[in-house]
Order: sequence, then C-alpha cells, then structure tokens
Amino acid sequence: MAEVYPTDNELLNIVNDTETGVEYITTGKAPYYLEFRKMLYRLILAAKRANDLRVFDEGGLDIGVKSGAFWCGTTLVEYAGSSGNTLADDRDNIYIYLDSAGSLVLNEYSAFPNMETTPHLRLAIVTTSGGDITSITDVRCNFYVPNNGA
Repeated sequence: MAEVYPTDNELLNIVNDTETGVEYITTGKAPYYLEFRKMLYRLILAAKRANDLRVFDEGGLDIGVKSGAFWCGTTLVEYAGSSGNTLADDRDNIYIYLDSAGSLVLNEYSAFPNMETTPHLRLAIVTTSGGDITSITDVRCNFYVPNNGA
C-alpha cells in the first residue's frame, strides 16, 4: 500500500515537525550540506531512544543488544549492552529478555515467563536455522503495567 503525502506545495512550506522539532531545510538555503547535517543531527536525537535495548544480528548465531535502561517497579535497571551472545541453532522461537536484575536471558524456548512471577523486559523473539539467524521480531514495545489487584 502506497503512502499518501501532502501536496508538493504543502511539503515545500513545512518549516518543522511539531512532534519531533526536526526542522525542514528551506528551499535555496546555502550551504545545503550544512543544513542537511543539522537536519540529520535533529533526526538522530529524536530517534535515539528507539535504539535502546534493541536486539541485532551480528552474523551466524550471534546477537548483540544495545545499551539502555528500564524500570522494574520503582527500580531503574541499566543494561550496558552486549555483543557475541550466541544462540542455540535450529530453534523456531528463542524468547530474549532482561530479567529484573538486568541479566540477559537467551535460553527460553517455549514462551516468555509469566510477568507476575518473573518480572522482566521483553526484547525479541529470534528464529535460528542452519547456523544462522533467520528472523528477529522486536517486541520491546509490548509494555506490562501491573494492575496491583485493582
């Protein structure tokens, strides 16, 4: 399905994005490369948090996890990031998560643990086959908010 964009005239008259603060380059502004770098810098600042705790393929059966932090109850848990985390081969689903202490768990194959009994932050579901990673499904946006019996 194709995206729908504003008209050319509307696009040429946009000054900045109100949600991110990223400024559009004014037509004819020079030096253009400097203005482009400023825009790129603002985009990177706006997107930086999206990279926190992201699982990525390092080749073969190895994954890396970007650094970041998360709240477990009222405790801020920081994770320094890691690389060279080798996964088991020929697995349909490997449930990757950080436990409440911030330790990376790579050997869960049936499902994520029960959040009530094992508080954790879900990161990804990875599939491996033939000595390689065939898919990584990012599940960081799945938040758990305990209802505390309410």
